[in-house]
Amino acid sequence: MVKYLVSFLAVLGLVSEGAPASLLAAESGSQRLIKAAQKSEELNSRFEGDINYWTTEPSGNDLLKVEEAFNKRFKLKVKLKQTPLTSVEVANRFVVSAQAGRPAEGDITINSPPTLIVLRQNGFMEDFDWSGVFSQEFPEIQRRINRIPPQYRNKALEIYHLVYVIGYRADRLKKDELPKTWEELANPKWAGRFAVANQGYPFNYLLSVPGWDEQKMLNLARAIRDNRAVFVKGGPGGAAALQSGDVSLAVGSAGNFEEVRARGIPVDWVALPGTIMTQKNLVVPKGAPHINLARLFGAWLTTEGRELFETVTKDGLAWPEENSLLASKLRQLGLRDSDFILIDTAEKDELGAKMMKKIRSIYLGK
Repeated sequence: MVKYLVSFLAVLGLVSEGAPASLLAAESGSQRLIKAAQKSEELNSRFEGDINYWTTEPSGNDLLKVEEAFNKRFKLKVKLKQTPLTSVEVANRFVVSAQAGRPAEGDITINSPPTLIVLRQNGFMEDFDWSGVFSQEFPEIQRRINRIPPQYRNKALEIYHLVYVIGYRADRLKKDELPKTWEELANPKWAGRFAVANQGYPFNYLLSVPGWDEQKMLNLARAIRDNRAVFVKGGPGGAAALQSGDVSLAVGSAGNFEEVRARGIPVDWVALPGTIMTQKNLVVPKGAPHINLARLFGAWLTTEGRELFETVTKDGLAWPEENSLLASKLRQLGLRDSDFILIDTAEKDELGAKMMKKIRSIYLGK
């Protein structure tokens, strides 16, 4: 068995084929990855290195807090070099780079379900034995593997959920004035007063909600456009529009609105029937230039570092049994599992990606 494990880890590049059993037993997964990072020159002799962090959150000082905690945990001097790309932009960047015959430079990406489809179909994802390398050091990692759809297991790790809700300015509106259904966003009283993501979220997933069909969904998209919706860049754009006061309502994720509220802005949110919940998953892409450091960082961020990640981003896991701020808030609101529509299968992913293109076309007036 020991010989088999040594051979398996040698294939991963974590130990040499002739490594003694005592070394295998003594070293943790993180230690082996750090050694592999040194061997591949991702780390220099002073344990300095980079991780190309291709996602929007956290950023600024919050990202520095994550960087500091990671380095303190593993006694490293690694810089998180952020390129603030949305999930859709990540997919586009990888595809364009491949078409140009050059590798993309991202080490860590955090993606929504439609982007996972693009990455998988284009061969940008690969298997890695996250559990075998890290389960003793980070026991929680098995949950982060098991909770995602089977076709992505060992290719990605669950990190948080987007729970799509309606955020509102509590200094302008009372809860009893708010829309009770998604269709009420077409009410003329909200004309020009609400923001939605220009990419089509979350309405592209409504076909997974009982009672919805494609025609009903497209009719809603047209009604939203005709009601002079303010189109913004992703969920953070809606939260920013609320913060600035440009709109009174915005459709986005609970985490985005919680982040604004933490700044002292009078913003709150409500959940509607047919609340869409999608997973955000961390991916270390195939051929990542700092792949060993990225895998170490990804394993830590989705387990030991997840509480810090949620504290600074306000994005967390919504599963009722999770120890997260978001799960706690949803429990306080009395929401049950049956109140959510989880986008958790390849079929739902692919349908959502297809509908997203149609909604974006409507929003753009084509």
